[in-house]
Amino acid sequence: MDIVEFGRKAGATSGSTDCASCELRASEERYRNLIQYLPTALWQVDSRRMTAIFDQLKASGVRDIAAYLDQNRDLVRHAGHVVHVTEVNRDAVSLFRANNPADLLKPIQYLFAAAPGLAKRVMAAHFEGRRNFIEETRILTFDGTMIDVLFTVTYPRPPEQLDTTFVTMQDISERLNAEKQLRKLQADFTHAGRIATLGELATSIAHEINQPLAAIVMNGETNLRWLARPNQNTEKVTELTSRIVSNARRASEIIHRIRGMAAKQESEKRLIELNEIIEEALLFIRHDIESKLITLSTTFRPGLPRVMGDRIQLQQVIINLLVNSVQAITQSGQPTRRIDIETSIDEEGSVVFSVFDNGPGIAEADLKHIFDSFFSTKDAGIGIGLAICQSIITAHGGSISGSNRANGGAHFRFTLPAPTVAGTDSGVVDFTRQTHQPI
Repeated sequence: MDIVEFGRKAGATSGSTDCASCELRASEERYRNLIQYLPTALWQVDSRRMTAIFDQLKASGVRDIAAYLDQNRDLVRHAGHVVHVTEVNRDAVSLFRANNPADLLKPIQYLFAAAPGLAKRVMAAHFEGRRNFIEETRILTFDGTMIDVLFTVTYPRPPEQLDTTFVTMQDISERLNAEKQLRKLQADFTHAGRIATLGELATSIAHEINQPLAAIVMNGETNLRWLARPNQNTEKVTELTSRIVSNARRASEIIHRIRGMAAKQESEKRLIELNEIIEEALLFIRHDIESKLITLSTTFRPGLPRVMGDRIQLQQVIINLLVNSVQAITQSGQPTRRIDIETSIDEEGSVVFSVFDNGPGIAEADLKHIFDSFFSTKDAGIGIGLAICQSIITAHGGSISGSNRANGGAHFRFTLPAPTVAGTDSGVVDFTRQTHQPI
């Protein structure tokens, strides 16, 4: 082979090598550009040292990593030092208020400054072999600003590059603030509906308060007459005084409930008994039902599981549904007027409240609109009652519906999720006990 031919072949080989090198550099450049211009803050992290430690722990029999980390908190701190950020994009620099990318290329511990417990959960997901970890949390930026973010981690799996774990963060402060404002508007809307309902029930409420007050006056006057007698009957005076105290407490209770219904306050959910909530709600509307000659039947399923809910808001739903039934029956001109209330448990274990009436029912064309805001079939209605009911029940994780009964009238029903299956203390569920009482 002559020198010219050898030189030609060598040049070809060298050119091929240079071409491959150029393609590699171009590929790496495209990769870096992709990272830099992603519309979210991104960190590339080398977590191989923790992967080696986790492999050792698994070999030694560790299975519950969360419990292990609780007992060995130094490992969490150690991870914060040995896991390093190797690359970041420009959105990460901006999010953390850094001067340049180099400020973020260091041990990963600064990501968890505002939420130390987050580091443990990220490690647990890594140990358990999960592909992704996602959590809403807060970060502390370099200028001291606290930011709400959606924090995600994507872990590598063989044969991928094991030195590449990706962390992304999305600023969700505006979204959370908008949700907070929406909740406030919903609370104001619900409060306005509650006040409107109390206004409708003013006569009924006045009657409920007047009853114990009238009893207090009557017993007080009788007590004075007994005290004026020359031969005082201590036993009778004590009995009358006890009645006064009892009625005063009842009046105070009613006023306390009215104030609770009217108060503008944050929703407070706790475990409550639905049957008790219904009985309390009936105190607001009992006179309205009696005065319109409506028979009320209640069938309370005994041993209902408690539900997580806001007492006042659920009473508002029950009262709104009963007010609708009373108004429907009154407008229908039915000679026999009846409302039936039932509580039960459905096939999914949820607690169910149902109210049935024998009014005119719901027009077929209106069925799909009855829970729409400002939709009303009443001449003087403003159409917020059922919309509020739906909002409240949905916020409690339940559902609400309205339908027509086969024999005439309407049926409204809502369900609330229960933490456990209901039963009596003995473990036997009793479906037989019912109470029917006109009030």
